[in-house]
Amino acid sequence: MTALFGDFVLMMSASALPDAPRLDDVSRWPQWRGAPATVQRTDLAPGLRLWTRGDFPLRNEGGVGGLGLMIAPSTPGTTQRPEDVLAGWVGSRQTGEQALRGRYVFLLWDGPAQRAVVYTDVFRTHPVYHLRVGNTVVIASDLRLAIAAGVIQPKVNLSSVYHYLNFSYVPAPHSAIHGISKLPACSLLDTRPSGETIRRYWDATYPADNRASEDDRVNQLHDTIVKTVQHYRPQGGTGAWGTFLSGGTDSSSISGILGRQVAGEKVASYSIGFAEEGYDELGYSQIASSYFGLDPHERRVGEEESVAAISELVQAYDEPFGNSSGIPTFYCADLAARDGRGILVAGDGGDEIYGGNERYRKDQIFEMFHTAPAIVRALGHGVAGLLKVSDARLANRVKNFVHRGSLPNPDRFYSDDSFASDCYEELLSPAFRQAVGINESLQVQRDIYAQAQADCTIHRLMYLDLKMTIADNDVTKVVRAAKRAGIAPVFPYLDRDLVDFTGHLPGTDKVNGTAKRYLFKKAAVRLLPEDIIKKKKQGFGLPVSVWLRRKGPMHDLVGDVLLSDRTAARGYFNRDHIQHLWRRHERGAWDHASELYMLLMLELWHRAYVD
Repeated sequence: MTALFGDFVLMMSASALPDAPRLDDVSRWPQWRGAPATVQRTDLAPGLRLWTRGDFPLRNEGGVGGLGLMIAPSTPGTTQRPEDVLAGWVGSRQTGEQALRGRYVFLLWDGPAQRAVVYTDVFRTHPVYHLRVGNTVVIASDLRLAIAAGVIQPKVNLSSVYHYLNFSYVPAPHSAIHGISKLPACSLLDTRPSGETIRRYWDATYPADNRASEDDRVNQLHDTIVKTVQHYRPQGGTGAWGTFLSGGTDSSSISGILGRQVAGEKVASYSIGFAEEGYDELGYSQIASSYFGLDPHERRVGEEESVAAISELVQAYDEPFGNSSGIPTFYCADLAARDGRGILVAGDGGDEIYGGNERYRKDQIFEMFHTAPAIVRALGHGVAGLLKVSDARLANRVKNFVHRGSLPNPDRFYSDDSFASDCYEELLSPAFRQAVGINESLQVQRDIYAQAQADCTIHRLMYLDLKMTIADNDVTKVVRAAKRAGIAPVFPYLDRDLVDFTGHLPGTDKVNGTAKRYLFKKAAVRLLPEDIIKKKKQGFGLPVSVWLRRKGPMHDLVGDVLLSDRTAARGYFNRDHIQHLWRRHERGAWDHASELYMLLMLELWHRAYVD
């Protein structure tokens, strides 16, 4: 398992290929630490041209070939080398995706047949964008490159902006630009002169049919976790790689398993902390590193450094991306890169396969109200009505609970983060509202929720999270921020076979009453110290909320950008409502830090890529 970085653009046309001079300009390509200084352009066959930047295994014989990036675990029975996938395509047009695990993307072509195939891994750790205009097809690894191909005049997609304001990211298959689509996770695009098809080649399912005793299921889960994580141990000795370590159960269990796998080899762990009380978890990462005998590397990040990282993240993400934990993720990867590491093993996915997301527990509580006797629900609505005129924090929490507890799923789950939907009339301009319906983002979640092959509500919610929170948010955050720093992350808890295994466990093994990670915590007794098993989840959170309540670099940046005439001139928002949100945040009526940060990153994306 070694790290490879790269970007690509394939242009295919049944007629003459359009000129694309901007693709020859390396400054228009995504930048990362150690990126090559040049772009390679190759005419593969008549009507078929490829641009690449990076270290790609590539094969082309008579206009038939492909390229791929792959970081594969040592799982028995799976394909370990990208060269094997390319040989199967050149020899017999086999696409080879079913035998792959880990992180990968493959672009395959057949010039004489004017055919191209591209697919990405099961949680889209490598993004793919595609568009078709007339006879011309463009496939690219980055939205900026798809635009630079010059086939379309870029126009911001307001529906995608609306999705971003509700989710903090643009969900696949949407992209921020009209006419360009994003290939969903675990999907294969097959494009030919007659048209194109997209098919999903794997999906998470929840048969929940493991009928073993609870003790046996605990042992099965423990053994499966250990085996899976060990398969993801990178090659090259521990000097070439390390682990993300937040001090939570997922990063700690992975670090511990790898730390104890090979006697005499110390595994390096990387952790980020903050000075603000309640946001610094270095104490827990220190517990884990000491318990497992790791080689700890730590850094505390302040407000000024966090503001400085924002410009890095605008360059790291090709679309608006509003998850502020990209800041500590970037600094953690940067710390490892400066130590000469190339890979970091990450713990993302544990919440979504073991049942650790706090929203799952809250949903169980909301469901109690939702199914309570009518007199109880009427009493709740009566209390909320009496508090209608109050904007105190406690009153707002009561009103929020009654409102959300009255909704069915997935609408209730959606309401946890539905900023633009909640402020539709107050926030959005008339022109914006004319272009985008209030329920467009909700319908995205309704459609995914309905696709779940699941036996219970908790599994449907976990499926929804794997499709969106993981593939579109967490993976995007980690992969893009780490790539900017020159680090390739890998994700053992997103292994396809491990996800399949957990789908066979009953829903009560994930959330039992209001107990999260019910089975995992029993299995983790043999993996983790008690202090970490019992700690509350935080992850790589940072104190944006605190910084926006006091004068300082973050407060100044957000004010200068969001309240500027340049932002107002876009015609998206009511500036008075943005000021209202900030005033509510400052006086503690509600925490609007995530909304203000999202608005900031949206405007900075426009300034970098649209203006």
